Amino acid sequence: MIVYAIILAFSLQNASAAKVVEETLATVNADPIYLGDYESNLSNVLEDMRKSTHAQPQAAQLADIRSKVLNQMVEDTLLLQEAKKAGIKVYEKDVDAGMSEIKARFKKDEQGRLLGEQEAAAAFDVELKRQRLSTEDFEQRIRKQLLVIRLIDTQIKSKIKPPTPDETGSFFEQVKALVAKGEMPRDASVEDKEDLLKLSQLLKDRIAERIRARHILIKFPPNASLADKSKALKEIKRVKTELDRSADFADLAKKYSEDSESARKGGDLGYFIRGWMEPQFEKAAFGLSVGKISEPVETSFGYHLIYVEEKRAASPLRLDDLDEDLTQYLFQSNFRKQLRAFIENLRSKATIKITKDVNVGVGKN
Repeated sequence: MIVYAIILAFSLQNASAAKVVEETLATVNADPIYLGDYESNLSNVLEDMRKSTHAQPQAAQLADIRSKVLNQMVEDTLLLQEAKKAGIKVYEKDVDAGMSEIKARFKKDEQGRLLGEQEAAAAFDVELKRQRLSTEDFEQRIRKQLLVIRLIDTQIKSKIKPPTPDETGSFFEQVKALVAKGEMPRDASVEDKEDLLKLSQLLKDRIAERIRARHILIKFPPNASLADKSKALKEIKRVKTELDRSADFADLAKKYSEDSESARKGGDLGYFIRGWMEPQFEKAAFGLSVGKISEPVETSFGYHLIYVEEKRAASPLRLDDLDEDLTQYLFQSNFRKQLRAFIENLRSKATIKITKDVNVGVGKN
């Protein structure tokens, strides 16, 4: 267990008696949740958010995150207690397998580069230090997670029946109405509505008209001057002249394009749909016939030449294409509801005491 260190103040004669105290943030059926564990979990959540959003949360958002982290710790404690009460066992070989699986994730860096054994081990150690964990702490965390996973598998997941073909077919009709007309099922909960909106957007993307294109980009800087833009435009026009003389688009993209990622692939952008690119780029790309090259197109990145390789028309939603996905979605939705009911039942029988307000001081400098 991670400990929150508080160095107590003593008079001079007692200074050598200073010690570390574990401050309790909450108790769940008399089991403590320590402030140190909470602060460590919160720090990890905020760090992950910074990496993904590159922004600091506002005061109101931070208060919500703080409450959710504590709430998750309470629920994790309830589930762990129930797993122990149910006599669920986890063996050392399972813990070792869990450790090996997680360590394997560190064999590549963030750019996907394969790391050597020593580099991978060092990267794993860095992550442990970031989370303020020793190897023993981490093993205990794996053991607890496996206990909870097995509890959920035996008490909930194994008892859920897969949806019938009729249920999947009925759900397909609801989804089709949502995609085509924006009609939300009347009995959908707030959580269901959020999930259904995400699902409908995924399906809209799947069936939408799409094109595959290549481009050549000559950049100009943000807030570029007229001189900067003129220089970039002159260069892209020069490249266009070479293309008009039957030069190969992919070869010139590799040679001239300043979009390094696509340039390595001959300017290939893969397939995309409306809404994925800047409006000026999309208008030009979707307006081109297959095999044609655009005139210079200006976006916030610079000037582009676009070559359309393929177009695919929008396709209809068909149950045969989605049957497996929708069946899995319904199963997972039912699982989430059963898990929530299981946890709420544990809460109703538990004695939970919060001894410190985690949001005191949030928003203050």
